[in-house]
Amino acid sequence: MAKRKFKLPGVEQIKKDQDRVLRLPEKGQFLVVGGPGTGKSVVSLLRALKFHKNNDYIFLTFNHVLKSASNQVDFNQSKDSDNRIILKSWTLQSWFYKLQYKLTKEWMPELEPHKPNYDEVIKRFEDLKIDSRSLHIIIDEGQDMPPKFYESLMHCGYENFFIVADQNQQITDDCSSRQELADLLGVEQKDIIELTENHRNSHPIALFAQHFFTDPSSPLPELPPKSKSLLGTPILYEYTDYNDCAKLILREADKDDRNLIGVVVANDDKRNNYAKTLESIDIKLDNPKPIISTYSNRNNENVNIDFSNGGIVILNDKSIKGLEFDIVFIIIDGFNIYNNDIDSMKKRFYVMSSRAIKKLVFFKSENYNGGIESILPEDENILKKERLNNG
Repeated sequence: MAKRKFKLPGVEQIKKDQDRVLRLPEKGQFLVVGGPGTGKSVVSLLRALKFHKNNDYIFLTFNHVLKSASNQVDFNQSKDSDNRIILKSWTLQSWFYKLQYKLTKEWMPELEPHKPNYDEVIKRFEDLKIDSRSLHIIIDEGQDMPPKFYESLMHCGYENFFIVADQNQQITDDCSSRQELADLLGVEQKDIIELTENHRNSHPIALFAQHFFTDPSSPLPELPPKSKSLLGTPILYEYTDYNDCAKLILREADKDDRNLIGVVVANDDKRNNYAKTLESIDIKLDNPKPIISTYSNRNNENVNIDFSNGGIVILNDKSIKGLEFDIVFIIIDGFNIYNNDIDSMKKRFYVMSSRAIKKLVFFKSENYNGGIESILPEDENILKKERLNNG
């Protein structure tokens, strides 16, 4: 498969609003907010690089896939494999569980499986009377952890926090708002750094994603220039046979093997079905069939996805936070609006759609009745709708 550009920008490529972040003092508590594609992950990775030589940092992500992708970024350092930078990184939950056990020599108290009892953790840390710690805590997608997670860390002696967040991309029930993060860090609103320029999406994709913006406390992210339209308006295909969807995905991958294609689904059943179908379906292509990768948190295995090569990656929507793909296909079947919770579903679609750089495509079965149509834009200049007959 062809290689993709998967590296951090050089100093000469840093944008003005990102440069302000890079010039922040080494010590302190900082909050950076911004919409998809504004470079939050870039500045958090560059922040980690700043402290890497002294090993005085920890880089934390919400899920395993984003952690793996972050570790695959080319830091523009030595090409000698023995000298390549390997991030000191963990997922937020794994690191927190390890930290709690290391300090208390007791298992994590839980309210339910995988949900810490933060009140009990805070009490344990208070009883230990822990001295202040110099370690720099750098957190990507910080909105997806609850306020008491941060309170726990502060009771643990940590003082240096660098958090990037976007409350419009919250995908968990137990999360932190922009205001809560600012209050916890002691950051005044005027000192919150806002990244506003979208460096990822084409104009049509950013315009579509903007339809799902729900955050009343932040201005709408800036749209890319209309000249940056690339492959056109997002499209919704209604289909009868999902094998036709798989064929269209494979044909799209066959056009340019440098493209990394994301296929986003609602659950593990859909993920498994699409992975098996894309692997096994009989279709004539001009090139060898692309690499097809997938991952589920249920696997408890290392993420085996190469983000530096082209191919097809099938993921549940909650595994794609912070990622980007050249082309994204979203399978609407399986997504359902429950208890009229439109706001949560809009946030999920905001996250999913904004992963796409060049092209965004939706598939919906003719028998689908999960209610997603009610939140989709009706303007055909924002979302085209066609019947899929792939043959």
